[in-house]
Amino acid sequence: MILYALKAAEGYLKMAENGGFTLVGINKASVYPENGLDQLIATKNELGDELTELRIVKLTLEETDFFA
Repeated sequence: MILYALKAAEGYLKMAENGGFTLVGINKASVYPENGLDQLIATKNELGDELTELRIVKLTLEETDFFA
């Protein structure tokens, strides 16, 4: 599964319903499928001046059975 997120030098973005955001670790980041890329690009363009090294990252999620 491929998902996309916004990442700055300080961490990943977790988007709030009011349009704000919090910088978090990868386990709390807001992630989007490919059809959400337009929204991510728009958000990146809006916040680009506020955050250092803001970029869209591609996350590849692989599910496998864990045998302990």
